[in-house]
Amino acid sequence: MKILQTILSCLLITLMSGHLVAQEKTKGIIMELVSGEKIEAAQIQNLRTKAEVQTNRDGSFAIDANINDLLLIKAVGYEQDTVFIYDTSLRRVYLNRMNNVIELSEVVVERMTDSRLAAEIQREKTLGKYSDASQNRGGVRISPSRIFSKEGKQARSNYKLLIAEREKRAVDRKFTENLIKELTPLNGSDLALFKERFRPSYKFIQNSSQETLKVYIMDSYKKFNEKK
Repeated sequence: MKILQTILSCLLITLMSGHLVAQEKTKGIIMELVSGEKIEAAQIQNLRTKAEVQTNRDGSFAIDANINDLLLIKAVGYEQDTVFIYDTSLRRVYLNRMNNVIELSEVVVERMTDSRLAAEIQREKTLGKYSDASQNRGGVRISPSRIFSKEGKQARSNYKLLIAEREKRAVDRKFTENLIKELTPLNGSDLALFKERFRPSYKFIQNSSQETLKVYIMDSYKKFNEKK
């Protein structure tokens, strides 16, 4: 009887825990990409649960979502986009107006969602290409106009900027303050200094497991203390 009660209690706790996790709110603000204007009545849908909400007059929203959920964002007059939930922080989502040309800068690049960033990377990569494989003649054809044109040079410059932003985000998602706090007593200005000084490379992040990253953080913390 006691064993049965224990099993039932465990099941109850598990169900309650799952319910609590499902009820966690992801909050955010939907804004226009270039101007930063808040967008009212934008639709946000959790693609896993199909739950939907709309933004308020100040562009804000709150929706039930778990880590790794994908949100679909739509608004009249704007290109729809998706947002991947990888942490619980307040999200600022920037939508681009339909048929609106984006003038790339570091500020605008940082505002892009991941799916918009991926689309722009592909776009600039295509615009910046100065060679292509010939289907009829074979081999590779070089286009001098693409090499030396202002548009081609700008596209290749934009491509590098976008790739750098994508790599920065990949590092930020794994080398997080929460993970550093789990492994060290760092906080405040010391934490910010540690993150800046011992920020790992994109290549390291791509080739490392979570355990390897933890070892790196602990080793880096020892070096951080020695330098202090």
